[in-house]
Amino acid sequence: GPAVSGAHNTIVTARAGKDLVSALVSGLLTIGPRFGGALDDAARMFKEAHDSGMSPKSFVESCKKNNKLIMGIGHRIKSLANPDQRVVIIKNFAKKHFGSTPVLDFACGVEQITTSKRANLI
Repeated sequence: GPAVSGAHNTIVTARAGKDLVSALVSGLLTIGPRFGGALDDAARMFKEAHDSGMSPKSFVESCKKNNKLIMGIGHRIKSLANPDQRVVIIKNFAKKHFGSTPVLDFACGVEQITTSKRANLI
């Protein structure tokens, strides 16, 4: 949505009178791990944890013990009752088109643990 830093900065740059390419670059360069880029960092975190043999529960406990954010988990607006439809689409696509989704399954296990604590830890 327009509240994400990349979209916001694209809009501001365009309204300031800059050309299309400059406006797009402005938006793209401000996508980061906390605004618009959580999916990439979440995938990296979950893949590393899965590949190391951790269970979702031990991963969550380790992050809590080390005071480390779990990228892609936690949202001010989105929750179990109001899920991010982009995530729903990605999950459904992966489950439909890939024979095996071990990292996605791991991530869903993490989500089950975090959402059992609070519905917006999705």
